Amino acid sequence: MIDKNKGHIELNDSLELTPNSNFYLIESQKLGEVQEIRDTGNGYKWLDIKNIQIGDKYFIMSLCFKEEELSELSMVINDNPFDLNSGWDSWSEKSKKEKLKKYQDWLTQEIGKERDFNWGEVWADNDPKGGSSSIGIRYK
Repeated sequence: MIDKNKGHIELNDSLELTPNSNFYLIESQKLGEVQEIRDTGNGYKWLDIKNIQIGDKYFIMSLCFKEEELSELSMVINDNPFDLNSGWDSWSEKSKKEKLKKYQDWLTQEIGKERDFNWGEVWADNDPKGGSSSIGIRYK
């Protein structure tokens, strides 16, 4: 799914995310179950894609576009479709830590142990304020 040599992310047989992918091209594909756009009014737009199936996994991706070009993204992974109506009642510190470990292992399986590349950087971490773990990619 992630090409560690170029930083491309294959979404399906005919579409991949690349550094500088165009906002309108990606948005027009109507990927996933739900898409939401957040325009911050300062040249940045976020495209949130929920329950996009890639292979046998489901993803929620938040794509950040600067001046209409992809600059970074975050994503979470699940084996089954995400329950988009779930709330904090399903959250626990233990599950957050388990997800972080799962994401770190998934990244290592995808791209190896290296996290800094000539095209950008990749990481998995947890956000203590947001109460979640995720995978991040920032392009150079």
